[in-house]
Amino acid sequence: MAFSYSTLFLPGSVFDLSDSVVLVTGGSRGIGRAVVLELARAGADVVVHYHTREEAAASVAQEVRALGRESMVVAANVAKREQVERMVRAAGEWKGRLDGLVTSAGVYRGPSIEEVTVEGWEEVFEKNLGGTFWAVRAAVPWLRKAPAPAVVTISSIFGSHPGIGGAPYQMAKAGVEQLTRALALELSPEIRVNSVAPGFVRTDMNRGAHEDPEFHRAIARATPLGRWGEPEDVAPAVRYLLSRESDWVTGAVLGIDGGIALR
Repeated sequence: MAFSYSTLFLPGSVFDLSDSVVLVTGGSRGIGRAVVLELARAGADVVVHYHTREEAAASVAQEVRALGRESMVVAANVAKREQVERMVRAAGEWKGRLDGLVTSAGVYRGPSIEEVTVEGWEEVFEKNLGGTFWAVRAAVPWLRKAPAPAVVTISSIFGSHPGIGGAPYQMAKAGVEQLTRALALELSPEIRVNSVAPGFVRTDMNRGAHEDPEFHRAIARATPLGRWGEPEDVAPAVRYLLSRESDWVTGAVLGIDGGIALR
């Protein structure tokens, strides 16, 4: 029988998410978009969150439907607790259930310490760390009703490995990782909570970096696997951590970084 990528996601296959409902924050672009499509291929119906890019979110939702799954879009500024709570409530009420949550929404700012403003500090923490916390908090009552609920947060290599510039971002991502571990303990055994920590991945959010030829080459040379990552390199790890195959995994931070953290 000829091999088909779709056969990997037949009901009962590994990392199968058939008929589950998952909310993906930041699902309209970058890593979030790749995660949405990966989960749809695995059989999930997906709620696509966006903040300002409604057309992009609608396009991703249409791609999900083309894969034979259902999708809805929901808007929220994840820096605002009330909007996050409304987003999660809408996601849960869509089909009366919520089996998984992926917190991919965030923002990167890379100024030096002298250039950090109060507004910039608050934005980075509220969107990356606060948005993750409030989303999980709002989702807990829904997730507790699911048969095998799971949360996957999105951290960064900078959550555990420092770089020059962008200290607030690095601190916020370190907070995401510690939040993941703390919630894995607090919410066990009902809800599993894990994280993935991407390395240098080509997205529109960091276009200025990966489109700089010198910086692009430097990162590729520093990465043992010899290249930048793509959003599609990260998405399968998220699928795994939402699936029943990872039933004995909680509190983990899985590096998806081409080995650069080994340097």
